[in-house]
Amino acid sequence: MKFLDVLDRAQTGEVCRLKEWDMKVIPNKVKEKLKEYGLEGTFDPNNPINTDDGLADDFWEAGFELAVDVGMLCMSTDRVIKFTEGELKKYINDAPDEMQLGYGKDSFKVVKRKPSDGKHVSPWLGPFGIAVDENLYIPIMAASAQYRVLDAVIPGCLQTIYGRPIRSKTPYETLAGNYEARLQREALKAVGRPFMPAQGGNTSPSEYGNFGGVGVPGGADQMNNLNVVLAPSELKTDYSLLHKVAHFINCETFIYTGHHSFVHGFPGPTEGAALVAVAAACLLASVHQGTFQGADTLDAQNVSNSGKQTLWSSSISAQAISRNTHLLVGGMINPVSGPNTEMLLQECAVLSIMTGVSGYSFVVGVRSAGGGLPNYTSGLESKFSAEVLLASAGIDVDLANGIINEIIPKYENKLKNPPRGVPFSECTNLQTLQPKKEWHEIYEKYKNFLFDMGLDLTKAYRLNR
Repeated sequence: MKFLDVLDRAQTGEVCRLKEWDMKVIPNKVKEKLKEYGLEGTFDPNNPINTDDGLADDFWEAGFELAVDVGMLCMSTDRVIKFTEGELKKYINDAPDEMQLGYGKDSFKVVKRKPSDGKHVSPWLGPFGIAVDENLYIPIMAASAQYRVLDAVIPGCLQTIYGRPIRSKTPYETLAGNYEARLQREALKAVGRPFMPAQGGNTSPSEYGNFGGVGVPGGADQMNNLNVVLAPSELKTDYSLLHKVAHFINCETFIYTGHHSFVHGFPGPTEGAALVAVAAACLLASVHQGTFQGADTLDAQNVSNSGKQTLWSSSISAQAISRNTHLLVGGMINPVSGPNTEMLLQECAVLSIMTGVSGYSFVVGVRSAGGGLPNYTSGLESKFSAEVLLASAGIDVDLANGIINEIIPKYENKLKNPPRGVPFSECTNLQTLQPKKEWHEIYEKYKNFLFDMGLDLTKAYRLNR
């Protein structure tokens, strides 16, 4: 079993303490690779989506080499898990280039894509990890799942189980994993999408929620659940995450694994974050045995990814991976503004366009208000993002940059102090799950704006998916 080899290396690899990894290994090695490959200062603020294919290929070469040289730190053992160039290439080559998910009318394929091709890019959207009140969990999830333009739904996180706080690594969490799966089924059935994939274990701060919620009676369907293992930044894992991998292997299911690299964080500049994102995709396919690799970048200063630097770094890393591998790589929609604001749809638009033209196979989101405010979500931003995403697949990168450069100035100076908007119940009709009048009018405004810019959102409903 390949995973046993990973576990062995977590026991026998070279010793490295966490502080040394974060403060020396990552910054120094990233700086070295950027200089060696001439990648310093290549960020182009005038083109938030990279337009240079050769540069993307250079990032691939440097990022793959970074993955070989550095590996991934297991924080539980203070050991570095490393692979030779040949081993890492084999893991990447052995990863699938397409996956069938869902059943019946809710079935779809996630496929390998290249930049600017017209192949289907899969929207996995919803309240994405936002803390939600227990009594609102079903309507909040259903408000996104009702829109058939979404392939899968990424739910919010329960704050309580039958009114009791969920405490990490306690029986509360184990029970909450199963409870969450049952609530998800109820929400999907309520909107006529019982076989729509959803991300399970979203509520779980540790592995215990996955143990209770996947592959057990009453739990999630392990063959249709988006089983997630998220790596800490930068290039780290631990036994809690490796427990999840082992459990999903025992369940004979696939694994969605992800990583966020930080601009202005340990990798340093914009180019450094892009380089680490490329390395992360390689290592997620090996250490976390990923079927799907989420590899994107965030801004450490405001934890958004809708600024020019993070748009560019996510774009070029996705191009690097998708041009040189068949990995099913995913992006993320992580706006900092909240529901019922124009800025939220502005951020969603630029992120969806970037994702659609950069070669990503799927995208997860939408973390409205940066995911920091309970119940600050609605289904409308998920619908809008999916429509923009599907409409942008196959468009020319120059058109994409043109639209994005029209939108970014509308919100760029608000990223550090964004409008928070209103919570779910104030922008959504709780009986119909439809957006209230003001919120729907904002949606119509930006739908028409994009049409005038050359992006027809109705394309999303005409595609043969």
